[in-house]
Amino acid sequence: MSDFSLIETMRWEPGTGIVRLRLHLARLKRSAGRLGFLGADKAAEKLAEVLGEILPPSALSGISPSRGEITESQSRLRGDSDLISPLEGEMSAMPTEGGNPIKIAAGIPALRVRLTLSPTGGIAITTAPFSPLPADTVWRVAIASARLDSSNRLLRHKTTRRDIYETARAEYPAADADEVLLLNEKNEPCEGTITSIFLDDGSDALKTPPVACGLLAGVLRTELICARRARIQHLSLADLQTGTLYMGNSLRGLIRAKLLTGT
Repeated sequence: MSDFSLIETMRWEPGTGIVRLRLHLARLKRSAGRLGFLGADKAAEKLAEVLGEILPPSALSGISPSRGEITESQSRLRGDSDLISPLEGEMSAMPTEGGNPIKIAAGIPALRVRLTLSPTGGIAITTAPFSPLPADTVWRVAIASARLDSSNRLLRHKTTRRDIYETARAEYPAADADEVLLLNEKNEPCEGTITSIFLDDGSDALKTPPVACGLLAGVLRTELICARRARIQHLSLADLQTGTLYMGNSLRGLIRAKLLTGT
């Protein structure tokens, strides 16, 4: 039996629901299938149940499931499927008043929603208030001495087995670096401790490393690739110093970054 759980960390927003929900659920189900975990098909139902318990009715009204893409089984989640929306940017599916989108519960803050799935199908969900970073934020990114192993296929899944990421993060005080970049045994840039990496080299799309380098198939990364706003390409440290670097994940979005030299 595996000694770790699968994780999905998501953002809930008033009037939108869970951002990129369909992609989060798809990744969870894919990882569960490949690793032999049970219960992934119950994740959407559990999310609806938990959010229905913690959010007031004013925060739930007026949100639609955007063409019903809640789960592959197209279940109605006991009538609570309107708590969640599968993809950011699908607001056109929301009901309107006088031709304008309904604005609901403006005082309800965004939430960080963390779901874990155990090997036997146990699902735990926790929530916390979430404050987005200012738009002009620039992260300082240091380079870890710890290395990822590109042959470790578990790195392609988001799990609670995070020793390598915690070790890398611990190499630098938070006052010195906002994020830490991990390389693999070939010195190829792979990912941050909590983010995917993207390079704007001035061409038509952002560049992001392939999962074969030893990295997580991030949800934001998947969305950008599918939208042709990013494409897969092997990168070097020299590449990262000649273009504009971004770090990002589904919770925080894209964040401008500056690679610290001499680290």
